[in-house]
Amino acid sequence: MITDSGAAGPAGGEGGIAGRVSAWARSRPDVRAVLRTGSRARDDGTVDAFSDHDIELYTTDVARYEDDGTWVEEFGPVVVQVGLEGPWENPARLVLFEDGTKADFQVVPVERLALLADEGLDDLHQRGYEVLWEREGATAALPPATGTVQAELPDAEEFDELCAEFWFEIAHLPRCLARGELWVAKSRDWTTKELLESMIEWHALSLRGAGHDVWYGGTRMRRWTDPDTWESLPQIFGGFAADDALRAARATADLFSRLAREVADVHGFSYPEKAESVIRPTLDEIPATG
Repeated sequence: MITDSGAAGPAGGEGGIAGRVSAWARSRPDVRAVLRTGSRARDDGTVDAFSDHDIELYTTDVARYEDDGTWVEEFGPVVVQVGLEGPWENPARLVLFEDGTKADFQVVPVERLALLADEGLDDLHQRGYEVLWEREGATAALPPATGTVQAELPDAEEFDELCAEFWFEIAHLPRCLARGELWVAKSRDWTTKELLESMIEWHALSLRGAGHDVWYGGTRMRRWTDPDTWESLPQIFGGFAADDALRAARATADLFSRLAREVADVHGFSYPEKAESVIRPTLDEIPATG
């Protein structure tokens, strides 16, 4: 950790992005703490040369960083940066530096530190965080991270809604392909993949319990899903040609059906048999037009 005294520890060194940001923060009176999250803040062996730096700047003057991103250039030559709104309606900057370092910066109101201390860590920080620098013990009240999160299993209504949306979306694919709307078909297809991803997460949680970490966005899926599901995934992706897109849609539907039925069995949910019985046969061939 780098403290207000300027002493450097194992948090990245003065020569790396962690050290440069910490030195910069020391000169900004409004910045009270700098935290790093993500794989570089966890001691779980997942960090590698391609890992981003996920850095949070806790400040008393968030507005100062909302519209102008020139401050990130103080950390090194920038190739490109993207400004957006962060998860707490805060300014954020996604930055690629000339040396290949990629850093995602969140500019966060300092009051959020007290919130994390009083209400407990959110999932992001519970997985692991590192204090790169702080002023006057700003992070002293933060609880330690456990390294794991407690996921929420679906209830019957959430399960029904996800199944309904999946079958509704995949029903469009043969129609799009029949019209030659390949781009639209691929767009719809990706929506079904996102819904399948949620079912894969629920399936893993149903089999292994809510304490099983399924991460997010498919990250490290090979580690947390079951082998049969992982081995089925290559078949659900297809090319741009209509026949291959439809083949992949069939594989997607079949995998979703298997996982959803197993989730339903575990929790006593009702599976939408009618939706599958009507829609699944339409994926067997591209309908004729005219």
